[in-house]
Amino acid sequence: MKIKVLLVDDEVDLVNVLAERLTIRDFEVSKAYSGEEALRVLGEIGIDVVILDVMLPGMDGLATLREIKKKIPLVEVIMLTGHGTLETAVEGMKLGAYDFLFKPVESQNLVEKIAKAYRRKSEQEDRIRNAEIDRIMGPVGDLAAGIAHEINNPVAIMVEEAGWIDDLIKDEDFSRPENLDELKRSMQKIRSQGERCKEITQKLLSFARRSDPRIFEVQINTLIEELVTTYRRRLQSGAVTIITDLEPLLPVIKASPSDMQQVILNILNNAVDAIESDKGVIQIRTRIQENWAVIDIADNGQGIPNAQLERIFDPFFTTKPVGKGTGLGLSICYGIVKKLGGDITVESQVGIGTTFHVRLPIAQAGGIKTEH
Repeated sequence: MKIKVLLVDDEVDLVNVLAERLTIRDFEVSKAYSGEEALRVLGEIGIDVVILDVMLPGMDGLATLREIKKKIPLVEVIMLTGHGTLETAVEGMKLGAYDFLFKPVESQNLVEKIAKAYRRKSEQEDRIRNAEIDRIMGPVGDLAAGIAHEINNPVAIMVEEAGWIDDLIKDEDFSRPENLDELKRSMQKIRSQGERCKEITQKLLSFARRSDPRIFEVQINTLIEELVTTYRRRLQSGAVTIITDLEPLLPVIKASPSDMQQVILNILNNAVDAIESDKGVIQIRTRIQENWAVIDIADNGQGIPNAQLERIFDPFFTTKPVGKGTGLGLSICYGIVKKLGGDITVESQVGIGTTFHVRLPIAQAGGIKTEH
């Protein structure tokens, strides 16, 4: 994936020269000639690194930097300065700029600083994703403690009934019909409480498997069916209908089951949030595309404006109302899918709906444990 760079300087010739040099080196370059224009560009497309001149007409470089860091804090900014504005460039670094460059700019120096800035941005995004995963998995300990408490109750009953059976066996008239009836009743109670313990532990094991980062051969169709069954119960009203169209011959993929569940659930949650009518429909389809397993999740919600699609996978970017979304869910999905060697894309039309396409490599035969 190309590094996306925004050049911001009121010197048109300089911007054009730098853009040409970077394009030749396989960077994706956008241009702006003022602070105001730079902020518009940043609001429309995803940018990784901004090369920002200190001296700009109107909104100067420092004011522009403040706005960038306030609105898109993970974008890295490299200040561009003449020797006379070094103090201002240093002030910019205090405000969050990654580094500064002197004019005239040496191409190799520029490329190296952009690469380092992009690396820091990627590392910060990874830390944010990992922190969010840790936050999500934090309740696991509480859940385990709760389940242990649930198990204690049936175990206590079983121990009590076992003690009663022991008393019956010691009775000299053990063979009396009423004693045998008591024995059968106690055995049935122990059996039923044992089944309850088994059910609880199976749920715990299932949850543990979902939080297992190890790679398995995952049956995507089975995973989707399980998630949809659970998700339908969560939708208390009939305002949203979930339809599945699953390719019966879909091969397995190599993935962490918990990661794949998180990807699908995050997209489902976004789809439900996007639906405003009482006739919402979410369609989940799986298909084979050459050596790929593809998951399509479509909704008939409000859609996403084109200007926002470029940033839909950026950390902290959200189309939801304030307080309703963290802006991290789709970013985490993107990171998981990329880690598996796949890709995730989105198509959307305002007023019609949105479709996410998750494409994952089909597993090669052998060598990976199969999930049961």
